Amino acid sequence: MLKGLTGRKAAAKGGSFARHGVTTVLVTAATMALGLLTGILVARTIGPEGRGALTAVLTTIQMLGWLFGMGCGKAVTYALSRDHSAGGRLLSTWTLILLPLAALAIGTGYLLLPLLLAAQPVETLVLARLYLPMIAMALLAELMLGLILGDQDFRSFNALNFIQPAGVATLYGVLWATGHFTVEAAVIVQAAMSTLVLVMATALLVRRHGIGRPDPALGRRTLWYALRTHGDVVGGVITQRLDLLIIPAFLPAAQVGLYALATSLSWLIVSLSGALATVVMPAATRRGQSGRALVLNSLQVTFAIGGLLGGGLFVFADIAIGLVYGPSFADSALPLRLLLPGAVLYAAASILLNGLYAENRPFTATTANLLGMLVTLGGLLLFLRSGGILAAAIVSTVAYTLVFATAATLYRRATGLPWRVFLPDPAMLAALPRRLIALAKPSPATAAPAGPAGK
Repeated sequence: MLKGLTGRKAAAKGGSFARHGVTTVLVTAATMALGLLTGILVARTIGPEGRGALTAVLTTIQMLGWLFGMGCGKAVTYALSRDHSAGGRLLSTWTLILLPLAALAIGTGYLLLPLLLAAQPVETLVLARLYLPMIAMALLAELMLGLILGDQDFRSFNALNFIQPAGVATLYGVLWATGHFTVEAAVIVQAAMSTLVLVMATALLVRRHGIGRPDPALGRRTLWYALRTHGDVVGGVITQRLDLLIIPAFLPAAQVGLYALATSLSWLIVSLSGALATVVMPAATRRGQSGRALVLNSLQVTFAIGGLLGGGLFVFADIAIGLVYGPSFADSALPLRLLLPGAVLYAAASILLNGLYAENRPFTATTANLLGMLVTLGGLLLFLRSGGILAAAIVSTVAYTLVFATAATLYRRATGLPWRVFLPDPAMLAALPRRLIALAKPSPATAAPAGPAGK
């Protein structure tokens, strides 16, 4: 495909990234399995209405955190990938930037929640307001995980991302076994595990980098990068989650629960086949122009994994939902099928968008998700009330498709690569299972202990 990574050093880097990529996909798969387990517990215990209430609370707070995060995760990842000595200064500088943003986000959420949860019971509104302080935790967690990625410490990043769903699944199981599983208890569990992960990530970074003096010049430079990425973050969040944010204002909790199940199952495609996107950006940034081969190879792997998973879910949607979640969720099957094609394309788009970040084109990456955001917003406002959850699914898939087409066009323009390099390589795809198995095994070339940055 692309020539560039040559020689022993380049081969070692490529093998190291591939191994980290395989590990990330495997950890994501385990996380997905835990997510399915918790989803089953929720569905079987509190039904569509309870799942709808829980989704409304968690999604609303999560989106507010993303919207006020100012793209800090991408900014600190890029900065630390370029200059490893800046870790302590980035930690202190961005903590000071995020604290007032967190206060603003909490105040905004308090005012907006009655509108966003207009169709929900008053108990759900009260619970969501009590959960609002977790926005601060979400903003700080984005900062900490972004720094860990900038360290190229993919092992710690994957471990921290696994601990939270593992803890949630364990505590959900305890609540179910003791007969205390409620929406309120589930929200408390989510808050506790999010706090634990934030504390662990912060302790790791302070031990590694210390707490440096706030650096106004560094803050201005990284804030400019962050602001250029924030449009992409906002557009991406709205494209991905606006349906779940708007539906509670128009449809009853049972419909929210049915659609939430369909989106969570379709999002398994994005979570697993797009898992490589998480490590593509820092790894490609560190490699410079040779990172383009890494981006394109990751794109092909993403298509292969997404097509396989999406096809299986499309064929067996009715059977799987009925057996796992029960007959009360049978109406989730059709929205799921409508969402799957777009989910595969959105996972592929995430690879290309992270490739643009590595090219120092964060504002260019913004364009793709902003277009998707406009289609999502306009389509939902026009068709949600009359078309319900089926209309929401169709609008989302159209938006995801547009994001992919735009991302591919912009990445090609930014790199000057010919279109043929985007096409699947049959030989590479055929050898993929064998290569994944080989990469999962330890080898003498990678047996040396990692350095302090987790390389």
